[in-house]
Amino acid sequence: MGILCNITTEDTYKEIYAVFSRLQTAKRSVWLMGYIDEKAVPFYCLQQLSADYFCKKDLNWFGRPNKVQIEDFCKIDFDIMIDFSHQKFDPIRLMMQITPAHFIVGGNKENIDCYDLLIDSEQELTHNELINEIAKYTSSLSGERP
Repeated sequence: MGILCNITTEDTYKEIYAVFSRLQTAKRSVWLMGYIDEKAVPFYCLQQLSADYFCKKDLNWFGRPNKVQIEDFCKIDFDIMIDFSHQKFDPIRLMMQITPAHFIVGGNKENIDCYDLLIDSEQELTHNELINEIAKYTSSLSGERP
C-alpha cells in the first residue's frame, strides 16, 4: 500500500503518521511519501525505511520530483495507493499519474482525474475518517461485509 500526502504542520504529520502506524500494525506493507511545500523538510518529519519526505528543493526546474526515493516509490506496483492531500500539488499529481498502482483512491476533488475512486464528502474529512471511508468502500467493492 502506498500513501501520498502533504504535510503542512506538525499536527498534520502526527495525524498521517498515526494512520501509517495503524496500517503497519494491521500487518500491511505500507510506504509513506510525504510532500512538504517548503524549502526544507521540517525536523519533526523523521525519515524511516518505509516513510520518506520531500520538499521544494527535491524538485527539478520543471517542478518534477528529483529524488531516488521518489523514483523508487513511483516504480512500485502497489495494490492500492491512497492520496491524503487536501490541495492540488503538482508533484503529488505527477506521482499518481506515473505510478503502476492498481487502484488509486483519495478525497481531494482537485485530483479526481487521477483517482479510480473518489471519496466525496460535504466537508473535509480527517485522515482517520478518510481511511475509514476507504476501508468501507473497498471492502464493499471486494464483496466483503463491513
